[in-house]
Amino acid sequence: MNRLPLVSPLDRILFLKAQPYLLGQPPEVLTALASYSEEVFHPRGTRIRDAGGRVDRILFLAQGRVDIIEGGDARAPARSVTAPGVVGLAHHFAGTESAPEVRAARDTLCLEIAVQDLDPILEDHFTLCLGFAQRGGAEVLARSRASAERPDEAGFAAPDHRATPVVLDPVQKLAQARRSPFFRGANLTVLGQLVRFQDPERIAVGDRLWRIGDPIERMALVLDGRFHTEGPFAIGRAASGAVIGAWEILEEGLHEESWVAEAAGRILWIDRHAFVDLLEDHWEFAEAYLRHSSCRLVSSWEAEESLPLRS
Repeated sequence: MNRLPLVSPLDRILFLKAQPYLLGQPPEVLTALASYSEEVFHPRGTRIRDAGGRVDRILFLAQGRVDIIEGGDARAPARSVTAPGVVGLAHHFAGTESAPEVRAARDTLCLEIAVQDLDPILEDHFTLCLGFAQRGGAEVLARSRASAERPDEAGFAAPDHRATPVVLDPVQKLAQARRSPFFRGANLTVLGQLVRFQDPERIAVGDRLWRIGDPIERMALVLDGRFHTEGPFAIGRAASGAVIGAWEILEEGLHEESWVAEAAGRILWIDRHAFVDLLEDHWEFAEAYLRHSSCRLVSSWEAEESLPLRS
């Protein structure tokens, strides 16, 4: 590893501006990141990070490529990140206790920022937090849709499969929302603000939550019932306790697949603008979204890397 002579703050800002995860960020965010980062050159073959322990710094690659190796086994399938790209972000947000080894597959130039410097910037600048959340959610959705065996959206645990009351008072709505894996551990006051004005909507077999081409305006907490996707991607499924549309809720585009009820049930709608407002006003709520999406990403990477080696 070679620490390079310092370049101008403007050069660092231009470097960061070209990073996909930082596209569209305002100058004050890029300036804050640039002021806490440093340029580092890693020759080919350098071990940038040993396996084990938590991620302590995030790498934004300017040139080169790195390989990410689970368990430090050089024979294991490696996941590669090529410049421009970011390394360490998902494992940091997921709170991974034993992060994978990172090696320079080519001569690699990057800007590095310590996580203890990044986190306060995220908390102070919602545009950066929202940008990371959008990219993370989009990557979760893209990987899920491309999977040969698309994972179901997480719902109530098996012991929690019980019928919800026909009529829900505010406390019962809050309790049902908190049982969902997506909202588990969420601050009760924040979660209450999200669901208090929403009444359950009955869904019949064949009803669509939205159609392809509809604007992304809300997501749905499934109180009871079952759903599957229709569209150009692998079929996805969701049942009681799942939050449908969670990974695209931060986007301002159009739906690319529809969700269809295959059993009668009920849902609670969650408005996109209300959700984003709460993310902005409550850092721990935004942090939880980053953690959920990052855990999904890390799990999908680990599943790929655990496949048997081909001879």
